[in-house]
Amino acid sequence: MTVFGEINRQFSMEGATHLYSSSPAMLTPADLYRVKDNPTHKAALLDSNIYLIVRRQRIYLKPDGFTLNGRIITGKFLVMREQGMRAVPFVYEISPSSVPDGIAIQDVAVALNGTSLIVLTPKGKHFIAVNVIIADAKSGLEMHDTDLEVLYVGQSIGRTGSRTALDRLLSHSKFQQILAETSTHFPEREVLLLLYRFEHGKTIISNGGDFNVDAQASIEQDSAHFDRLRRVRVSRKEVVSLAEAGLINYFKPYYNSLLKATNFTTKNKLKILKQLMAKGITGLVVELCSANLRSRIGTVHALPVNLTEVFPTEVLAGRNIKDEELKERWQEQLKEMVHSHIAQFPLTTPQERNTFLHGSNLGYESG
Repeated sequence: MTVFGEINRQFSMEGATHLYSSSPAMLTPADLYRVKDNPTHKAALLDSNIYLIVRRQRIYLKPDGFTLNGRIITGKFLVMREQGMRAVPFVYEISPSSVPDGIAIQDVAVALNGTSLIVLTPKGKHFIAVNVIIADAKSGLEMHDTDLEVLYVGQSIGRTGSRTALDRLLSHSKFQQILAETSTHFPEREVLLLLYRFEHGKTIISNGGDFNVDAQASIEQDSAHFDRLRRVRVSRKEVVSLAEAGLINYFKPYYNSLLKATNFTTKNKLKILKQLMAKGITGLVVELCSANLRSRIGTVHALPVNLTEVFPTEVLAGRNIKDEELKERWQEQLKEMVHSHIAQFPLTTPQERNTFLHGSNLGYESG
């Protein structure tokens, strides 16, 4: 039973800052050294400001039994499942980002260790890592085959100046520890890097919450608060710091030592959360997606979305959607949902200041 005296509704409308990113770029550790000397690739990653160090079971390319038809390759992945190593068919079209359209493809080969595709052209060899093929190929891989465990979350804006994610990772002691311990204790797994660009944000204003509790503010105070929320602006540096704090607290990655156990509703808040609340905001929402990689991300503390727990089978199949274009768009939306995480944090307790993030579901949420 709700005890109304224990809930404080200060205003009829409350606001939350919603941060969301662009789709991530995925790199292998070795790519760091190739990209840093490639001006085009380096420029494309220049604005990345949040990075995730992740790990998954290695997936290999089967070195034999593949064919080339123009730019289309038919082959098989080798993936470890409970029953042992399994061959999973795939069809992959070599993208212009890997080999430009104007360059003729003479032949292809698979590295003997199965970690990359070698494309032979008149201009030399082009190497395409297996994770690139996994992201772009049509294959029989199951979602759990490509799941990524988040080991560490960091930001690339330094205290004394601007540093890119590449700069940060090339001299990162925790990253070196992860590589060393994975090589020693988990040689069957591979470490990958996800680079996100958090620069988008908006204010969500809602009158949700407990409607049985009257707002304490006067009409004039309520109106002034609403106008204040409409004018909220968050700087890029604040966006990055808030996103990092939210993601660490949500995923609780093994190798992060700070912020994992922080309670965002306590009065002794992080400085960045105090700055946000000073703008009139009482909630934080951080959203990220990995649909472009065809790989779900998560930890034991934040499991990937299970859509069967959200929708009935007939809804997932789109049985009631007659228009094929609408059905296709629905399937794309489901794909984004299953690869997304939305972390929600009220910045006050209901007793201190009740808001719509207390006990609410914003869109879809995992974990």
